[in-house]
Amino acid sequence: MRWPAFEAVWRPLTRLWKGAEAGPETRWVVIDVETTGLDTEHDALLSIGAVALSPAGIDVSDSFEVSVRPPAISERSNILIHRIGAAAQAGGEPPALACRGFLDYAGNSPLVGFHVGFDRAFLTRALRNANLVVPRRWLDLAALAPTLRPGVAAHALDEWLTIAKVSALARHAATSDAMATAMLFQWLLGKVPPADRHFGKLRGLAGSARWVGPANRT
Repeated sequence: MRWPAFEAVWRPLTRLWKGAEAGPETRWVVIDVETTGLDTEHDALLSIGAVALSPAGIDVSDSFEVSVRPPAISERSNILIHRIGAAAQAGGEPPALACRGFLDYAGNSPLVGFHVGFDRAFLTRALRNANLVVPRRWLDLAALAPTLRPGVAAHALDEWLTIAKVSALARHAATSDAMATAMLFQWLLGKVPPADRHFGKLRGLAGSARWVGPANRT
Protein backbone atom coordinates (compact mmCIF):
# COMPACT_ATOMS: atom_id res chain seq x y z
CA MET A 1 0.00 0.00 0.00
CA ARG A 2 1.34 3.45 -0.90
CA TRP A 3 2.02 5.77 2.07
CA PRO A 4 -0.76 8.32 1.30
CA ALA A 5 -3.29 5.49 1.16
CA PHE A 6 -1.91 3.87 4.34
CA GLU A 7 -1.92 7.21 6.13
CA ALA A 8 -5.55 7.78 5.15
CA VAL A 9 -6.48 4.57 6.91
CA TRP A 10 -4.09 4.76 9.87
CA ARG A 11 -4.67 8.32 11.07
CA PRO A 12 -8.43 7.95 11.68
CA LEU A 13 -7.79 4.70 13.54
CA THR A 14 -5.13 6.41 15.66
CA ARG A 15 -7.50 9.25 16.52
CA LEU A 16 -10.20 6.75 17.40
CA TRP A 17 -7.86 4.82 19.69
CA LYS A 18 -6.64 7.96 21.43
CA GLY A 19 -10.14 9.22 21.88
CA ALA A 20 -11.23 5.97 23.47
CA GLU A 21 -8.21 5.95 25.77
CA ALA A 22 -8.56 9.59 26.78
CA GLY A 23 -12.09 9.34 28.14
CA PRO A 24 -12.56 8.62 31.85
CA GLU A 25 -13.49 5.08 32.79
CA THR A 26 -17.20 4.58 33.44
CA ARG A 27 -16.61 1.64 35.78
CA TRP A 28 -13.69 0.32 37.82
CA VAL A 29 -13.85 -2.97 39.70
CA VAL A 30 -11.94 -2.99 42.99
CA ILE A 31 -11.05 -6.50 44.09
CA ASP A 32 -9.65 -8.49 46.99
CA VAL A 33 -9.14 -12.21 47.50
CA GLU A 34 -8.66 -14.44 50.50
CA THR A 35 -6.50 -17.54 50.15
CA THR A 36 -5.30 -20.63 52.00
CA GLY A 37 -1.80 -19.12 52.18
CA LEU A 38 0.68 -16.80 50.53
CA ASP A 39 2.18 -19.21 48.00
CA THR A 40 0.72 -18.13 44.67
CA GLU A 41 1.80 -21.36 42.98
CA HIS A 42 0.40 -23.87 45.45
CA ASP A 43 -2.14 -22.24 47.78
CA ALA A 44 -5.75 -21.80 46.72
CA LEU A 45 -8.47 -19.17 46.51
CA LEU A 46 -11.01 -19.10 49.33
CA SER A 47 -13.08 -16.06 48.37
CA ILE A 48 -13.30 -13.24 45.85
CA GLY A 49 -14.79 -9.89 46.77
CA ALA A 50 -15.32 -6.90 44.49
CA VAL A 51 -17.15 -3.59 44.33
CA ALA A 52 -17.65 -1.19 41.44
CA LEU A 53 -16.60 2.45 41.37
CA SER A 54 -18.12 4.82 38.80
CA PRO A 55 -17.70 8.57 38.25
CA ALA A 56 -20.67 9.00 40.59
CA GLY A 57 -18.92 7.08 43.36
CA ILE A 58 -18.97 3.63 44.91
CA ASP A 59 -22.01 1.60 43.93
CA VAL A 60 -22.70 -0.76 46.81
CA SER A 61 -25.45 -2.46 44.82
CA ASP A 62 -22.89 -3.30 42.12
CA SER A 63 -20.77 -5.70 44.14
CA PHE A 64 -19.67 -9.32 44.01
CA GLU A 65 -18.80 -11.97 46.56
CA VAL A 66 -18.19 -15.67 46.19
CA SER A 67 -16.71 -18.37 48.39
CA VAL A 68 -14.42 -20.77 46.57
CA ARG A 69 -14.02 -24.42 47.53
CA PRO A 70 -10.31 -25.24 48.01
CA PRO A 71 -8.81 -28.68 47.25
CA ALA A 72 -8.23 -29.13 51.01
CA ILE A 73 -9.38 -27.26 54.11
CA SER A 74 -6.77 -24.72 55.19
CA GLU A 75 -4.91 -24.92 58.48
CA ARG A 76 -6.32 -23.44 61.68
CA SER A 77 -3.72 -20.65 61.74
CA ASN A 78 -4.95 -19.59 58.30
CA ILE A 79 -8.61 -19.78 59.33
CA LEU A 80 -7.91 -17.46 62.26
CA ILE A 81 -6.80 -14.76 59.79
CA HIS A 82 -9.70 -14.73 57.34
CA ARG A 83 -12.29 -16.44 59.57
CA ILE A 84 -13.54 -18.70 56.78
CA GLY A 85 -14.15 -21.93 58.66
CA ALA A 86 -13.99 -25.51 57.47
CA ALA A 87 -17.74 -25.75 56.80
CA ALA A 88 -17.75 -22.51 54.79
CA GLN A 89 -14.75 -23.67 52.78
CA ALA A 90 -16.33 -27.05 52.04
CA GLY A 91 -19.54 -25.28 50.99
CA GLY A 92 -17.81 -22.93 48.56
CA GLU A 93 -18.41 -22.99 44.82
CA PRO A 94 -16.11 -25.01 42.55
CA PRO A 95 -13.24 -22.74 41.38
CA ALA A 96 -14.28 -22.81 37.71
CA LEU A 97 -17.84 -21.76 38.53
CA ALA A 98 -16.68 -19.04 40.92
CA CYS A 99 -14.21 -17.66 38.36
CA ARG A 100 -16.81 -17.66 35.60
CA GLY A 101 -19.16 -15.70 37.84
CA PHE A 102 -16.43 -13.18 38.61
CA LEU A 103 -15.63 -12.66 34.92
CA ASP A 104 -19.33 -12.12 34.16
CA TYR A 105 -19.47 -9.53 36.92
CA ALA A 106 -16.22 -7.71 36.05
CA GLY A 107 -16.83 -7.50 32.32
CA ASN A 108 -14.26 -5.29 30.61
CA SER A 109 -13.75 -2.98 33.59
CA PRO A 110 -10.18 -2.36 34.79
CA LEU A 111 -9.38 -4.30 37.97
CA VAL A 112 -7.96 -2.36 40.92
CA GLY A 113 -6.37 -3.59 44.13
CA PHE A 114 -3.75 -2.83 46.75
CA HIS A 115 -0.67 -4.90 45.91
CA VAL A 116 -2.91 -6.25 43.19
CA GLY A 117 -0.15 -8.54 41.94
CA PHE A 118 -1.08 -10.94 44.74
CA ASP A 119 -4.76 -11.03 43.74
CA ARG A 120 -3.81 -11.20 40.08
CA ALA A 121 -1.51 -14.20 40.56
CA PHE A 122 -4.18 -16.28 42.34
CA LEU A 123 -6.95 -15.28 39.95
CA THR A 124 -4.79 -15.88 36.89
CA ARG A 125 -3.91 -19.42 37.99
CA ALA A 126 -7.53 -20.23 38.81
CA LEU A 127 -8.80 -18.77 35.54
CA ARG A 128 -6.25 -20.63 33.46
CA ASN A 129 -7.01 -23.88 35.25
CA ALA A 130 -10.64 -23.34 34.24
CA ASN A 131 -9.65 -22.45 30.64
CA LEU A 132 -11.08 -18.96 31.08
CA VAL A 133 -9.83 -15.63 29.77
CA VAL A 134 -7.52 -13.68 32.07
CA PRO A 135 -8.27 -9.92 32.30
CA ARG A 136 -5.46 -7.72 31.02
CA ARG A 137 -6.03 -4.39 32.77
CA TRP A 138 -4.84 -4.29 36.40
CA LEU A 139 -4.06 -1.20 38.48
CA ASP A 140 -2.00 -1.35 41.69
CA LEU A 141 -2.91 1.26 44.29
CA ALA A 142 0.24 0.45 46.25
CA ALA A 143 2.19 1.94 43.33
CA LEU A 144 -0.30 4.68 42.48
CA ALA A 145 -0.86 6.06 45.99
CA PRO A 146 2.66 7.44 46.66
CA THR A 147 2.65 9.01 43.19
CA LEU A 148 -0.56 10.90 43.85
CA ARG A 149 0.25 11.65 47.50
CA PRO A 150 4.01 12.19 47.56
CA GLY A 151 5.59 12.66 50.94
CA VAL A 152 2.95 10.64 52.77
CA ALA A 153 4.61 8.25 55.20
CA ALA A 154 2.53 5.19 54.42
CA HIS A 155 3.29 1.80 52.90
CA ALA A 156 0.85 -0.84 54.09
CA LEU A 157 -2.86 -0.74 53.26
CA ASP A 158 -3.81 -0.11 56.89
CA GLU A 159 -1.52 2.94 56.98
CA TRP A 160 -3.10 4.40 53.85
CA LEU A 161 -6.60 3.70 55.17
CA THR A 162 -5.77 5.56 58.37
CA ILE A 163 -4.47 8.59 56.45
CA ALA A 164 -7.52 8.59 54.17
CA LYS A 165 -9.77 8.20 57.23
CA VAL A 166 -11.24 4.97 55.89
CA SER A 167 -12.29 2.19 58.25
CA ALA A 168 -12.78 -1.40 57.10
CA LEU A 169 -15.67 -3.25 58.72
CA ALA A 170 -13.60 -6.44 58.92
CA ARG A 171 -10.04 -6.66 57.65
CA HIS A 172 -9.04 -9.85 55.85
CA ALA A 173 -12.58 -10.39 54.59
CA ALA A 174 -12.58 -10.10 50.80
CA THR A 175 -15.68 -7.94 50.31
CA SER A 176 -14.91 -5.67 53.27
CA ASP A 177 -11.31 -5.21 52.11
CA ALA A 178 -12.50 -4.50 48.56
CA MET A 179 -14.88 -1.85 49.88
CA ALA A 180 -12.16 -0.20 51.97
CA THR A 181 -9.78 -0.27 49.01
CA ALA A 182 -12.47 1.28 46.80
CA MET A 183 -12.87 4.10 49.32
CA LEU A 184 -9.11 4.62 49.29
CA PHE A 185 -9.14 4.66 45.48
CA GLN A 186 -11.93 7.24 45.50
CA TRP A 187 -9.88 9.40 47.87
CA LEU A 188 -6.82 9.11 45.65
CA LEU A 189 -8.82 10.01 42.54
CA GLY A 190 -9.48 13.38 44.16
CA LYS A 191 -5.93 14.26 43.06
CA VAL A 192 -6.62 13.31 39.43
CA PRO A 193 -8.44 15.63 36.99
CA PRO A 194 -11.69 13.96 35.88
CA ALA A 195 -10.56 13.81 32.24
CA ASP A 196 -7.44 11.86 33.29
CA ARG A 197 -9.29 9.17 35.22
CA HIS A 198 -8.71 6.46 32.66
CA PHE A 199 -6.67 3.31 32.88
CA GLY A 200 -3.84 4.37 30.58
CA LYS A 201 -3.15 7.57 32.51
CA LEU A 202 -3.29 5.99 35.95
CA ARG A 203 -1.23 3.00 34.87
CA GLY A 204 1.39 5.41 33.60
CA LEU A 205 1.40 7.26 36.92
CA ALA A 206 1.73 4.02 38.83
CA GLY A 207 4.62 2.88 36.66
CA SER A 208 5.09 -0.61 35.34
CA ALA A 209 3.10 -3.10 37.38
CA ARG A 210 5.06 -5.89 39.03
CA TRP A 211 4.45 -8.34 41.80
CA VAL A 212 5.83 -7.05 45.07
CA GLY A 213 5.83 -10.32 46.98
CA PRO A 214 3.45 -11.68 49.60
CA ALA A 215 5.61 -10.55 52.51
CA ASN A 216 4.71 -6.93 51.72
CA ARG A 217 0.97 -7.51 51.42
CA THR A 218 -1.23 -6.64 54.36
